[in-house]
Amino acid sequence: MVLNIKKFKKELTVIVLCGGQGKRLKPLTLDTPKPLIKIKNKTMLEYIINHLLKSNIKNIIIASGYKNQIIEKFINKKYQKNITVINTGIKVDILERIKKITDKKRGDFLVCYGDTLADININKLIKLYLLNKEKIIISSYELKSSFGILNTNKNMNTVLEFKEKPNLGLWFNIGYIIFSQKYIKMLSRFEKFENYLHFCAKKGFMKTYKHLGRHITVNTISELEEAKSKIDKFI
Repeated sequence: MVLNIKKFKKELTVIVLCGGQGKRLKPLTLDTPKPLIKIKNKTMLEYIINHLLKSNIKNIIIASGYKNQIIEKFINKKYQKNITVINTGIKVDILERIKKITDKKRGDFLVCYGDTLADININKLIKLYLLNKEKIIISSYELKSSFGILNTNKNMNTVLEFKEKPNLGLWFNIGYIIFSQKYIKMLSRFEKFENYLHFCAKKGFMKTYKHLGRHITVNTISELEEAKSKIDKFI
């Protein structure tokens, strides 16, 4: 089977979700939209876009909402062609943001979160998708405990094993989700994106790309501070 990844990337549309209000990052988000908060010398959105551009992704749409004009001004100043900003509203679900864009375009879509950085190998992600064209491909990252974990006996008194912040064998959604037109059409049946993903998983419509590289998600002030300590390894 011949996989034309280069051709696929030319036709792929990437949606970066940047419409939320970032309430857990207040007061920083009172004047600045969450994706434009800086981690050291660059905004989160820059890290995401630069990674996509380095991967030769050409068609990028920023699904904005909260403080749309600030994001639009930033994109127009920092980047030129091939990046479009579309105002998808403020208090709307992720699913509605995606629909507002996919209702007007056809083809395959890659959806990224505007607060999640990952050095994902885009070529490997696309290869998995092309080999499983009848599936949604959702990227995941292994959950790591924030605490030291004790393994005890049945009486819960004797400690049999201690592990410092181990991986838990569970994988969580980090975005970088690829959909075909077949599954895009199904969005209209649902009101919330999480319900849509739950349905697709139960029906066996999904496979995951397990990302083993670096990952940063920023939802809170403490996560932002942690990101600043990690970002040098990320670049």
